[in-house]
Amino acid sequence: MRYKFEAWADDEGITFATVEGIKWQRDKGLLGKNPKLLHVIEADTPEEASAVHHIKMGWEPYKPMGEAKACPKGCGSCFYPEGSGECPKCGEIC
Repeated sequence: MRYKFEAWADDEGITFATVEGIKWQRDKGLLGKNPKLLHVIEADTPEEASAVHHIKMGWEPYKPMGEAKACPKGCGSCFYPEGSGECPKCGEIC
């Protein structure tokens, strides 16, 4: 499943979340004052999106939680069971 993530900068820092997560934060008034869209990323998993976000921000490489494991459904992809638990081909695993 493809996700769309947005990175926003405001007076309090940087917020990075799915489009739905950003909308929820806006609706609750949780984004700081004068938010500015930095970039939009489409990715198959949160780990992939975070890796691209780190590159765009000029930060150190993103390190996902835990170790990558082979997808138990046999698709040939890897996923992070201690992170999102999502396989880029099969979707949610755990």
